[in-house]
Amino acid sequence: MSISDSLQRSTWQGPVLGATISIILGLFCFDSIMPITEALRRKSYDLSFHLRPRIIPEEAVLVYMDDASYQEFNPGYTRWDRALHAKLLDRLTSEGAKIVVFDIIFSEANGENPEADAAFEAAIERNGNVILGADYVTAGSSYSMKQAEMLLPPYEPFEFAAASTGFVQLHEDTDFMVRRHYHSGSLNPEITSMTWESAMWSESPYIESRESASGREAQQAWVNYYAEPRSLPSVSYSQAVAEDQLPEGFFRDKIVLIGANIRTGESTQRKDEFRNPFVDWAYVSQTDRFMPGVEVHATILLNLVRGDWLRRVPSSYQAVLFTLAGLVFGLGIGRIRPLVAISVTLLSMALVIGLSQWLFQQHRYWFPWLIIVIVQIPAAMLWSITFNAARLYVQRQLLRQSLNLYLSPRLVKAFLNQKNRNFLKPGAEKQEVTILFSDIAGFTTATEGMDSDKLARSMNAYFQRMVENGIHPQDGTVIKFIGDSIFALWNAPEPQKDHALRACNAALALGQQSFEFSKDHPIKTRIGIHTGVANVGNFGSNNRVDYTAIGENINLASRIEGLNKYLRTNILISAETREKAAEGLKAVRYLGQFRLSGFGKKIGIYELMQTNNAFSSSQKLQQDFNAAMAKHDQGDMLSAME
Repeated sequence: MSISDSLQRSTWQGPVLGATISIILGLFCFDSIMPITEALRRKSYDLSFHLRPRIIPEEAVLVYMDDASYQEFNPGYTRWDRALHAKLLDRLTSEGAKIVVFDIIFSEANGENPEADAAFEAAIERNGNVILGADYVTAGSSYSMKQAEMLLPPYEPFEFAAASTGFVQLHEDTDFMVRRHYHSGSLNPEITSMTWESAMWSESPYIESRESASGREAQQAWVNYYAEPRSLPSVSYSQAVAEDQLPEGFFRDKIVLIGANIRTGESTQRKDEFRNPFVDWAYVSQTDRFMPGVEVHATILLNLVRGDWLRRVPSSYQAVLFTLAGLVFGLGIGRIRPLVAISVTLLSMALVIGLSQWLFQQHRYWFPWLIIVIVQIPAAMLWSITFNAARLYVQRQLLRQSLNLYLSPRLVKAFLNQKNRNFLKPGAEKQEVTILFSDIAGFTTATEGMDSDKLARSMNAYFQRMVENGIHPQDGTVIKFIGDSIFALWNAPEPQKDHALRACNAALALGQQSFEFSKDHPIKTRIGIHTGVANVGNFGSNNRVDYTAIGENINLASRIEGLNKYLRTNILISAETREKAAEGLKAVRYLGQFRLSGFGKKIGIYELMQTNNAFSSSQKLQQDFNAAMAKHDQGDMLSAME
């Protein structure tokens, strides 16, 4: 089966191929580690936040060691005086803060100021609910997995005084955004994060135990950002240590996180910053693009306290989802017209986005929906447009080939480029046409004894020559071949003002072609032409129709063609055709009024002659002959003979 046959006969082949392509692309993007597919998955996560309302939780307050605080307490951007931390901690203790979390590494003693260390240690003990951050490192040993990953605890007096410690490392992606936080060490699950320890100490109902940090639920948790950077409730460090800057009870029952928020410092002091999904880099200043690390910790901690962290749809379900999406959109879009497919594509994209947001906002689940919206649905649409365009092209070519059997190439081109195609409409309508019948004189005798193959070759060559060099150059429509006869029309299916003249010119060309053809084949062509009203259109059964013309004028044209045999002429036209052709005919000879078989009324008949004989070359001879025939019709035989 050829490609064109496949495109024509298979209704489902295109949609099935489109669905297959869509499924393969979806599963590839879902599982591929290529940067572009990874970017699609990440963007699905990021853009989900853009469509969701902002949330400002009230359970936590951030104390920022910001530029104003550095200018007041630490203009050299060196180690902070821990006596200040002690003062702040006592303020928070007196205010009744629920827990205090330091996103600061206190890895060693301050040898220059041991009194400040002692004051800070005492303040930690007085509070009793302080969580300290710590580093963890991966050692080079491969003998013990637990030994390969270990926590570097804070300065020992601080560690003993604190309620708990946990690692502060955040796991950002290559685009500097923290989308997922692992609450336990990847190699040593006994090591837990600072945020997990803080959530446990705050008695979050969503945290079962320290061991659950390495459980499946915790490992599947994704960060649920609430708003743009620096949107969580916060105060400056300098405000927090001052006794008159904040209202009394400001920190009561709050989770307080303390960390850096430097916006104008050296780049070396601005490493603890990360991207935020709410921020579009193209529309914000450089200083507003990043989220302080302590705010990221606060977001993760609030997720644990509130139980509203995000979950990604399990991989097995995602694979099923992408398969179903490819199947539905590939089959659905592939079976509709291209213009409709574009509208359906846009609607499908909106439905997928709506589904993703419903899962995201109502159930806190997300999946890489951009794979469906940007890859699978457009792939199905593009395939649908491509396949349907190819199928329409094949149909157009087949239609062109079919029309070429009836119409001239110029008419075929004009017909295919216009919207009004009466040629294809069912039924018929009455219209004036010029009908041409041609016949081969003595066909039966000439072909007697000729084998079938030779007969077929000869007739095909004859018809080819007559149609291409006679009928089509005059934009005639070949209705059918009847044995050795040709039945052609003018002024249908497309209107032609000079249809009678075109038919006459075609007849002259047919006569010349017949003369040329007779040099190798002893034949003679006889032609009859008549102009009149006929029923023209598509006639037939439910399974087969023919474009044709019927009516008494069709039969009359056939009778005129047969009259050539008795008048020993080649081309005869009716008076109606002669009148319609007007002055366009160069050589016609009036032959008189004839009553043809099946018709009661006499018909005026003219002989259409080639321009290369003596009669046609003498205008006076034509005028004298036609005048004599007119006298003959009037009964004046003497005048006619003169």
